[in-house]
Amino acid sequence: MQKLFLYLVRFNGVFIFLILEVIALSLYFTRNTTTEKSAFLSSANGVVGGLFEYSNRVYSYWSLASTNKELAEENARLRMSLPGAQYKQLVTTIKVQDTTYAQQFKYTAALIVNNSTNNPNNFITINRGKKHGLLASSGVVSGTGEGIVGITRKVSPHYSVVMSVLNRAIRVSAKIKRNNYFGVLTWDGKRTDQMVLESVPKHAEINKGDTIVTSGFSTMFPEGILIGTVDSTFIESGSNFHTAYINLFADVGNLQYVYVINDLMRDERKKLEEAVANE
Repeated sequence: MQKLFLYLVRFNGVFIFLILEVIALSLYFTRNTTTEKSAFLSSANGVVGGLFEYSNRVYSYWSLASTNKELAEENARLRMSLPGAQYKQLVTTIKVQDTTYAQQFKYTAALIVNNSTNNPNNFITINRGKKHGLLASSGVVSGTGEGIVGITRKVSPHYSVVMSVLNRAIRVSAKIKRNNYFGVLTWDGKRTDQMVLESVPKHAEINKGDTIVTSGFSTMFPEGILIGTVDSTFIESGSNFHTAYINLFADVGNLQYVYVINDLMRDERKKLEEAVANE
């Protein structure tokens, strides 16, 4: 009891102020006009509203991180439902049915998921692999069917890495469409729109503008796939062969879809050729 008395004595000024404030407000509301009451209440509401607004802003600021996290997770779920985030299981293939000829080549459509053009040895990654019937050492052509793109090197269940035509190690058998003289197509590491046709016999006629196509001498490409046109040609001193620069039909740096070509008879052909070579 004594402590309570001492407490009241210590803070008597505060209690007296509160009592007088209650009396003043009571007299104000009982004796002033309605207009004055409204003005007071309006001011009070403004102060209280401001305090609530400030409080809400503080709360919103501290809850912003949580909200952003929820939005990010929701965006991730939405993006995972988009076609670009999903692996398409359906495989598009082209087969030719003919009563006279047996099916030899199968074309499988694929999407390029990675590509390089600025290295001495460039590679392309596509979204088709063993699960879709792809094999290593298969030819790859552009999605329009005009222009070679490369040769598959490594194949996993769902992906394949293609050695681009813009690779110093590439070798493709090609010929002049007009007269069937053939040579070897390589890349010199310079222009991304040109390859070099070598080993064309010196006596063969080759002119600027001639169309170059695959020869069909390998199991990678069927005969007659378009490659490009002759830009220029020369014969080095003492050589018995033409060297020609070929402008490519396929723009390797601007491709989205390609076709992978599987030779369904290549194992039979390879075994036969190996058997003869080993005799």
